[in-house]
Amino acid sequence: MAEQNEEIAADRVLSVEEGVAIKQRVTAKKALKTWRWMGNFGDPAEAAAVANSNPPCLAGEVIFTINGSLTPAWMFF
Repeated sequence: MAEQNEEIAADRVLSVEEGVAIKQRVTAKKALKTWRWMGNFGDPAEAAAVANSNPPCLAGEVIFTINGSLTPAWMFF
């Protein structure tokens, strides 16, 4: 994972709205696709909702890891 998003603490659980807002803000700043730490979500459905938001992650551009009650996510955008 090339770059960790410093605005997201590793122990913080994000909502879909927060994840989408961060993804859009980062996308506006960067033209080059790279792996980005997108934080922890409460369940896989929330992480998938963020991955499918604009710009949507394509096949192979998202990694979810189930860790107890958290779903850490990395996205390539």
